[in-house]
Amino acid sequence: MDDDSRLIACMRYLESWHRVDNIYKSYVKSVGLNYSAMQILKLLRNTKEVYSQKCLCEKLGLPKQLIYTHIKSFWKQGYVELKEAEDRRNKEIILTPKGSKYIEEILMPLNNAEKNTWGNFTIEEILDFAEKMEKYEKHLESNINNLQAD
Repeated sequence: MDDDSRLIACMRYLESWHRVDNIYKSYVKSVGLNYSAMQILKLLRNTKEVYSQKCLCEKLGLPKQLIYTHIKSFWKQGYVELKEAEDRRNKEIILTPKGSKYIEEILMPLNNAEKNTWGNFTIEEILDFAEKMEKYEKHLESNINNLQAD
């Protein structure tokens, strides 16, 4: 593959990635949230782990102030409780029953859309896609780390 063909293929991939990202952002906006708030709610819902603000920052790669703003809003709305952790500098973020119900109302249609979408692919295609994304992630991280080391 020559350099022009590789560039065209890369642009096609990136354009598709941005369109998918915009599909998610459009849905999230339609339910009155923004993308980062949805990421937090999705993580709180999809795990048995208890998260602190610091842990959410690390998992999602979002700034501490942004996480704080969303958690404060969720707390004011009764969607989460803040509980003292062993490390008193951090509070555990606990989803309330009201928060669980809210998340289900917002995320269930999204999860169903994702499930229906993946239903158009074979297991082999899904695994191949995941393998290629993991390879891309690994090489991108390595190359960006090399930039930062310079």
